[in-house]
Amino acid sequence: MRNPFSLFGLGLSLFCLAFNLYAAWWLVRRLALRSAGRFLAIEAALLLSALYPSARVYSQYLPGQLADAALWLGFFVLGASFIVFWWLALCDLLLWAARVRARGAAGACLAAAVFLVGLASWQGRKDPEVVRLEIPLEDLPQALDGFSILQVSDLHLGRMNSLERLAQIAAVAEAVKPDLVAFTGDFSERRERMPEGTCEMLRSMKALRGKAAVLGNHDMFSGGGQPTAAFFESCGVKTLRNEIYEPVPGLLAAGVDDLRRGDRDAAARLAPLLDRAKPLLFLSHQPEGFDGITAAGFGLVLSGHTHEGQIFPLGLLEYRMFKYFYGLYRAGDFYIYVTSGAGTWGPPLRLFTRSELPLLTLRRSGPPGL
Repeated sequence: MRNPFSLFGLGLSLFCLAFNLYAAWWLVRRLALRSAGRFLAIEAALLLSALYPSARVYSQYLPGQLADAALWLGFFVLGASFIVFWWLALCDLLLWAARVRARGAAGACLAAAVFLVGLASWQGRKDPEVVRLEIPLEDLPQALDGFSILQVSDLHLGRMNSLERLAQIAAVAEAVKPDLVAFTGDFSERRERMPEGTCEMLRSMKALRGKAAVLGNHDMFSGGGQPTAAFFESCGVKTLRNEIYEPVPGLLAAGVDDLRRGDRDAAARLAPLLDRAKPLLFLSHQPEGFDGITAAGFGLVLSGHTHEGQIFPLGLLEYRMFKYFYGLYRAGDFYIYVTSGAGTWGPPLRLFTRSELPLLTLRRSGPPGL
């Protein structure tokens, strides 16, 4: 049986412990807790910190609905602990600068921390928002003017994100009637089984010109991505593993496996094979590593992976890590859209970010008279 813990999981557990111990220390100092209060604060910190690693072990050896609920709670506490930590640390700095030591001020900080966790829970549960964008391409053939793509990314379908979220996306596809549905990676959670009924829902999802997908890093953790790719193909989704096809005459679609876990040079090797006279829809989970694609020709690149940071202020750190972090960018005659994703990873929380479903419509913008 697979070890339920990795170094990454161990790191998350240690971070959670540090966050909660800091919160306990903050309570002791700011509220001037006596011995009984100190004991309770420290015990609460230790118990909360034990939830995530305990749930990981429990869900591995005794899977089931109870284990899934425990895992959800463990991830929720992990995310909430991070929010409480950074907020109380900020309060510490502000109270120190203002030389305020009143318990009332500390109580206000605690109330604000509870509010932020509640807000993050609400934003994490919200249905994905449809984001409509028009992409003007000067040399787009007249026949492709109005071609629409519904992008679905970072769903992380599994125990934390249920089939209900995919059903919401299918309902959106039914309403907006895209020409193509493009899955840009991390459709499933690492090494987790797809929920029952996933394939049937994918098959029933409406798209006039079909569905295409590339693999994200989480899709590739098991078997180098082959199980997920085979699943997609069996459910009527064209899986682009470093290949090109034409969903409609005159429009090229190409995609690569996750460029960090897969072949890092896949996009560079694909670039010389493209017909640069035709518009290109390029799918890459990682929002980087495709400069060779955008160096010539014209079209649209769709990526995900970053989640827009998911929980503030992580986005401030990620912004420095990626050339394309979130939103619409321009590179030569290509537009690049990096989505915040349709789901969440790990904690079922979002803070000052949103889950979204971009609906991108190609528009001809040639010189007047053409």
